[in-house]
Amino acid sequence: MANVSITGTCNRACAYCFARGTLAAGPPYMSEATFASTLAYLRASGNTEVRLLGGEPTLHPRFSAFLAAALGAGLHVVVFSNGLMPPQALDALLAADADRLVVIVNASALREGNDGERATAAATLRRLGARAMLGVNLHAGATADSALLDLIAELGLRPRLRLGLAHPTLHGDDRGLPPRHYRTMGRTVAALARAAAARDVELVLDCGFVPCMFDEDELPALDVAVRDCGGRCNPLLDILPDGRAIACYPLAGLGSVPLEPDMTEGELRRHFEALVAPVAGQGIFPECTTCRHLLERRCVGGCRAATMRRVREGRPARVRVDEAPCEPKAPPRPAGRPGARWTIPYVDHPLEVWQALKHELGAAIKEVYFPLATIGSGRPPQADAHLDEFLSWGGLPAAALLNPIVLDRPVQAVAQAVLTELRRLYDGCGVRAATVTNLDLARQIRAALPELELAASVLMDIASPLQVAMLGDTFDVLVPSGRVFRDQAALRGLRACFPGRLRLMVNEGCLPGCPFRIQHFFEMRAGVAHPRSLCDGLLARSPWLRLTGAWVLPQHLHLYDGLFDELKLDGRATLHDPERYREVLRAYVLRTPLAPNALGGGPASLLSAMDIDEGFVRATLVAASDDERRSLAAEYFRAHGQSEAG
Repeated sequence: MANVSITGTCNRACAYCFARGTLAAGPPYMSEATFASTLAYLRASGNTEVRLLGGEPTLHPRFSAFLAAALGAGLHVVVFSNGLMPPQALDALLAADADRLVVIVNASALREGNDGERATAAATLRRLGARAMLGVNLHAGATADSALLDLIAELGLRPRLRLGLAHPTLHGDDRGLPPRHYRTMGRTVAALARAAAARDVELVLDCGFVPCMFDEDELPALDVAVRDCGGRCNPLLDILPDGRAIACYPLAGLGSVPLEPDMTEGELRRHFEALVAPVAGQGIFPECTTCRHLLERRCVGGCRAATMRRVREGRPARVRVDEAPCEPKAPPRPAGRPGARWTIPYVDHPLEVWQALKHELGAAIKEVYFPLATIGSGRPPQADAHLDEFLSWGGLPAAALLNPIVLDRPVQAVAQAVLTELRRLYDGCGVRAATVTNLDLARQIRAALPELELAASVLMDIASPLQVAMLGDTFDVLVPSGRVFRDQAALRGLRACFPGRLRLMVNEGCLPGCPFRIQHFFEMRAGVAHPRSLCDGLLARSPWLRLTGAWVLPQHLHLYDGLFDELKLDGRATLHDPERYREVLRAYVLRTPLAPNALGGGPASLLSAMDIDEGFVRATLVAASDDERRSLAAEYFRAHGQSEAG
């Protein structure tokens, strides 16, 4: 059995998709010649089934012909779809022999799509009827409840439900289900298994599930699929549109093998099995090595990609404050890539502006962050006339911003109101992430909403491994202090020590160690009249300080490759013009040149059109000390600086 991805094109942009990055690097469609040779490979390997994937496979212009060819070769066909398929593809599926065809439809469009997508997917499933079975991928924030069983009955589908885990990839640019959430998800799956058995619906678990997701005393009474989980993580083989074979999408980073005319599935499996052999006997958790399920060979330790990332990165299961500052335990993670996901600011534009932004750059956008009015964000109140419409739309993932850099009362006094509002946004608006400044508040959010992705704000000023240890395992993402933005060694140290992902804010930030910072935030939060920036006088006396800020030009972003997992664009107060917003985001995503005064940076950023040389940026990154960086900035500004009025 092998998966055949006939196209990388897709009409959805699921944040957890672990195939997107691999497919984007190849051609959009498989050729007829490649498909014919793939069918020959399957027959030579003794396969009786072909599984057509994408992207969205029905978007291939020759899908109907490929379906006919596979059936004509005597193979059973499984099609993995999101239900948003062209009419001609649906007609071809309806005309095919129902005994040799099944269409597994991902419930994402039904449950997470807009009104039009939900209606289209439901209509498709209703027409397919018993030819189709429902599937759902379990990612952070996903739900798997009896409503899925209701859909199966309502739409007349095959009484089977496929559950898949959203796996991480070796390069780590998707939103897989973090292993620490497995236990919580296991309780959800166990409840669903009992409900499915009561309604004669068969539960089918895909690869990567592990027995420790479920209570030991519950396992015997659960559905067979749940009882026997744990042994399914072996090279499945995915054939890409260009004819190359990979172990699977999460393990695509292990490399690929071009299909040759005389090659068989057995040869390919042995090749990839040798590549994952070094992690045999380990697992997604450090404690897997002593687990009786693994020792008794009833579990292989879960997803091999998750295991390999844990082992390679040397990530601890937990970090305690009383531990010594952690040191790198493995080589650095792979370099960041131009396609890294972006967190971008909500600016109160009409919905059509956001729809246009999604159409142009949606594949690069991880989330849009907006301030939570319940607690404030340390900034003046932001316009929000269109916020409810934006959140109801759901076309781009949203994240809440909770930056109480100054509070007029203890955090315990506001925590319950914050949790209530976050729960409302989680349940009603699909908000699945939050950026938080206060550690105690973050811990309460983690306990109440364990599926919510939490980012440690840049305002926490985390700049050292000791501070990382103080965070424990509360956060999934860390935005490092602006004080180390131009310090390559410090960023590498944080990345090696922090067990989650590093997110760099790239286009504006306070001066590193600004002495006016706390007072500035207090005045902004309290609404006290204040000058444009409290550091204006400081900058007038030493304008070269603008070159030390936490910003980088898009054309120099490659100098930070290997130092980040994600990137953040700031500018809630400076990117109000929609055209400028798109121009700045587009430049960063595509890494096209911008002048420093065009970044949408704050008042401490460089406001003139000064040319910034790549050599200067590189020199500041590798400088031996802050004193050396200051000297470099002062010297460069004297040689190249212009009037601030310019």
